[in-house]
Amino acid sequence: MVLCTLLLAGCGRTGSAPGSQAAKAGTPPRRIVSLTPSNTEILFSLGLGDRVVGDTSWCDYPPEAKRKPKVGDVNISLERVVALRPDLVLAHSTLNRSVIERLRSLKIRVVSTDPKTFADVMSDLRMMGRVTGTDRQAERLVRSMEDAVSKVRKQGQSGRRQRVLVVIQTSPLWAAGPGTFVDEMIGCTNGDNIAHDARPGFNPFSTESAIARNPDVIVVTRPEDKAFFEKNPLWKRTGAVHDGRIAVLDPALLLRPGPRLAQGLHRLAEALSR
Repeated sequence: MVLCTLLLAGCGRTGSAPGSQAAKAGTPPRRIVSLTPSNTEILFSLGLGDRVVGDTSWCDYPPEAKRKPKVGDVNISLERVVALRPDLVLAHSTLNRSVIERLRSLKIRVVSTDPKTFADVMSDLRMMGRVTGTDRQAERLVRSMEDAVSKVRKQGQSGRRQRVLVVIQTSPLWAAGPGTFVDEMIGCTNGDNIAHDARPGFNPFSTESAIARNPDVIVVTRPEDKAFFEKNPLWKRTGAVHDGRIAVLDPALLLRPGPRLAQGLHRLAEALSR
């Protein structure tokens, strides 16, 4: 369940799917189906909400996305997608692999992405701008993200370097390791990810190791997880819990590869500055 949630949030590796026909089409698409929350957010941020004719039950931002016809969740209904008569489907290369193949066999145009870094997200934004005829809007979003990263990096250089643990699940402990947006964000804020040597991605991490490394700040994505650390006698030995430095951040701002990653970066920087 953890892995599915993270994939739906949009974590992974970048790459336009081979053979994507949408990028080759000369006419901007008018009927778009999005199979991931991240792609849905990007479409709306590009001013294309009126062209989105379907998305998933996980697509919750902006609020208008909730009112679109649903084609599934982690499991996509091919029949529902086809019934919406899309001229473009935006998909996740890993999560939607099986349905991508079936859609292409029906001659439906598909573009898939799977970004891992801010640079990947910016590249995907530009690509989607080209595909949908919204190049200028995409470039503005990219520049806004670049400015946010630059600003946080500059501010981080003047602050104290801190040990950070970003928790995806408390029991058993899952943490954000290397090769994630979160790891990159921590680096931008001049912090040290105490799970830097864990398996790449979001994976189980030793509680004993985490406590021994004594994080200065713990970031969680649910209020109940904050309560878990505050009440657990083992974790009370860490500086983060002892000093009350447990921050609750919206997981969509940390894990979903779209323009709101810039907000997530600012929220993380604020948490480290308190």
